[in-house]
Amino acid sequence: MACKVTITLLTESQQGNIGDDWKYNLEAKVFNEGLKGTGNIKVKKHNLSSGDTQEPPGPPAPIELPAGNGGAELMIRLTLFATEVDFLKSDSGETQINFHMPSPSDGSAPIVRETEVSVGVRESPGLMDETAVLTLKLRLEASSD
Repeated sequence: MACKVTITLLTESQQGNIGDDWKYNLEAKVFNEGLKGTGNIKVKKHNLSSGDTQEPPGPPAPIELPAGNGGAELMIRLTLFATEVDFLKSDSGETQINFHMPSPSDGSAPIVRETEVSVGVRESPGLMDETAVLTLKLRLEASSD
């Protein structure tokens, strides 16, 4: 039977000294014997102060991606593009992780995992040591129809 993966953005946080105006795009790709589904969660410019953990503005709707046949090992590639928005020149960072999880076979209960993805952003032109790390906490749920 067909399997799907639902990705929900739970919280966001940042630690650093480069600013507190952030926007980001989380791209997800699901692989199960080849690429099965892709999607994005985009969060527009908003305020996120250093040291704060909060629910993302909106919050953004979860994305639901096809994942092929159930009962197999899934690989979910998460790519996070983050930008600290400045008046003159915005600073950006990008990271990519591969997350592995099983998918349920037909008639089995959904499988839920939580993970985090973090990206470092450095102030440009880098004359001062100003950096930040943006961290997103996600829930991934694999279910079979």
